Amino acid sequence: MELDEMEALRYADLLGFHQEEAAAKMGVSRATFGRILEQAHRKVAAALVEGKALEIKTEGGNMMVVPKRTFVCYDCGHSWQVPYGAPRPGCCPACSSRNLHRSPEERGGRGLGRMGWGRCRWSRQVSSQGSEEGKESK
Repeated sequence: MELDEMEALRYADLLGFHQEEAAAKMGVSRATFGRILEQAHRKVAAALVEGKALEIKTEGGNMMVVPKRTFVCYDCGHSWQVPYGAPRPGCCPACSSRNLHRSPEERGGRGLGRMGWGRCRWSRQVSSQGSEEGKESK
């Protein structure tokens, strides 16, 4: 597997970016990104289904190591970086608020929670089922 295929998998499958956004980050067209991603999916599928080893080629490409995590204060909007390995900050250095989170760009995904739905959907199902059961038993 080539580095660009690995990067395409990371953006699309791990971080959950749409193809247009991932293509822009990689500096290729959306169509090219789609072809790279398709090749990567085929190689990963063959490795899983056929029990083949997956070799990741590291020569001929540039890898970027991100040595810091970015946090954002949701109260004042201040953002700052903390080195990996350092503890999570307890409060915002600008306003001392405790309402801080990892930068959405670093978290990836769409912020919809586990399996893309979050807890709200589960809560609605449980509460609606509970209220329906209550009506049936009366």
